[in-house]
Amino acid sequence: MFGNKKKKILEDGIQSRAVVIDVADTGMTVNNNPRVKLTLQVQPEGDAPFEATKKVTVSRVAIPSIGDSYWVRYDPADPGEVEFDEAKVQEINAQARASLAQAAASAVPDDLAQNGILGRGALVSVATNPIGELVDCQLTVGVRLVDGTPSYRADCRVSLSAENAAKLVPQQTLLTVRADPNDHSRIAVSLTEPTPSITINDPAVVDPPARAFRDGVPCQITLMQYGEQFLRLPTGEDLYAAKVSVVGEGNEFQIYLPVPDSAVALLRPGAQLPAKRIPSEPNVVTVDWAAAQAQSGAVPV
Repeated sequence: MFGNKKKKILEDGIQSRAVVIDVADTGMTVNNNPRVKLTLQVQPEGDAPFEATKKVTVSRVAIPSIGDSYWVRYDPADPGEVEFDEAKVQEINAQARASLAQAAASAVPDDLAQNGILGRGALVSVATNPIGELVDCQLTVGVRLVDGTPSYRADCRVSLSAENAAKLVPQQTLLTVRADPNDHSRIAVSLTEPTPSITINDPAVVDPPARAFRDGVPCQITLMQYGEQFLRLPTGEDLYAAKVSVVGEGNEFQIYLPVPDSAVALLRPGAQLPAKRIPSEPNVVTVDWAAAQAQSGAVPV
């Protein structure tokens, strides 16, 4: 009966963190290990905390202390009934082991860590092969380096946890890389460094927003989605990949959108912004940030 109740709580109960607020010795031992009574403050997410007690046999060399934190499950119909969530602990331990293994397996080679040229990598393709706790990932990456080297493609491998490997999406994922200064085709993914912003002057990227601002006619656009690209114009604006629609038309299309630092706060999905557009090239459009800041009451910098 009691076993069935415990099983039901572990299977159907609500998961929560719990903090030890009192430890009392019951005076009983099991195989020379003390049995203690723990008073727990259960802290459900989005709900008020409450107290529960739990008697448990513990190792005499690892007796819980006030302030220790655990994962538990409790019966919502009887919150005083709690069970330690060992499955959650095992999951956390497995994730920790995978993280340690990932850090060891994916470390940047010493020579690249010390002398490699920092860069931005745009994932072109990925092939994965699970090996133990990790996933071996064969990557093709579009590389831009901080030293101004023209963009190029290179292949590399990196071992990741299954969770992180699943986040690798071709044509979307951006990575930090380091390249061999003597052989730019030899690169390594750096998981511990922020991705640098690379100054670019590619006409295909730089010219459309410049022409729209210079020669375009006013319009209004709705910003549907946006994402930082870690690319920067020579004039200092950061480039964002943005999905926009022209107000009144309902069409959606992708553009590179230059954004000055002073206007980043205006970026939000659904924002309607004053823009300029080339009538003969409807998808050549850019935001008029001075007008947008005046409209919002912000002070252009």
